[in-house]
Amino acid sequence: MANLLIGLTQQLKVLEKQYPTGLPAFYQLMSSLTFAIHTFSIKFFEGIPASQIIVWRSVLTLIILQILIQMFPCQSYPKNKGTLIKLIGRGVFGGIGFISFFLALKLTTVSEAVVLMKTNPLWTTLLVVYIYKTEKMTWKSMIEILFCIFGVILISKPPIIMSLLGYEIHQLEFTYLYFIGLCLSLLTAFTTSITQVLISSLSKEAHQLVILQYFSLFGITMACIYQLYSPFEQFHILNLQEMGLMIISGFLGCVAQLFMNRSMMIGDVTQMSLVGQSQIVFNILLDVLIMKQNIGIMSSIGIFMIAASLVSNIKKKNKK
Repeated sequence: MANLLIGLTQQLKVLEKQYPTGLPAFYQLMSSLTFAIHTFSIKFFEGIPASQIIVWRSVLTLIILQILIQMFPCQSYPKNKGTLIKLIGRGVFGGIGFISFFLALKLTTVSEAVVLMKTNPLWTTLLVVYIYKTEKMTWKSMIEILFCIFGVILISKPPIIMSLLGYEIHQLEFTYLYFIGLCLSLLTAFTTSITQVLISSLSKEAHQLVILQYFSLFGITMACIYQLYSPFEQFHILNLQEMGLMIISGFLGCVAQLFMNRSMMIGDVTQMSLVGQSQIVFNILLDVLIMKQNIGIMSSIGIFMIAASLVSNIKKKNKK
């Protein structure tokens, strides 16, 4: 089995050299599709707390990673202190985003949660402008961010802003739990931006499997602590059907992470980010076709505005 995987890996590396643009895009499309199915499957876990879903997925990911690490030896504990701090930071912020996103999926529609999460390229721009100061803010960047924020408002429908516009809360079919779910999605976007910056700095310091390993370890730890102290999380004993679904969902999440990491490593990051927006389309199709959910006119306009601002932002960076 090990020889088969090693041989397959070598063949893929040959194909990656032959198709330096097409294969990374294929990896990212596969990542988007598996992420969409993974997040969609969570809607079927009625009564199962988000922390328990995270633990199951993280444990399964760790098992898969441990098998792969045995086949492709790499250093799990770095000698460089700075590298270790970055790995820990990636694990902490990744764990926060992990929990936030899974909770958001329980409180809102999958497509809207994913759209808000996909605003992370804009938050990344703000980080590199004001924190790392490697870029300068332009008027075009400011318009893109304002365009995106207005799209977020149309999707989240904050009560104060919507009441100022003359809408009544019951007309919007709005609940505060739904609004909290959307805020958690935005928190996921921000933590994703931080982890992307950390992963970028770790690209030459640590193996991709090791980065995922730390992410899974902190995901397990933080989810367990959250479940112990949160009044909203009650341990759920799984039946055989739920266990089977959990294993499949966790496996899809792990595969999606591996596809995404590989595409970012060998492809152009901005181009892969653009291809990654395809997850929005996949999730909307799943919501509409299977769950028969009505996204709504305001949410649809908001989704379009966010997608447009993201595409403009990524294309601008790709020209540099």
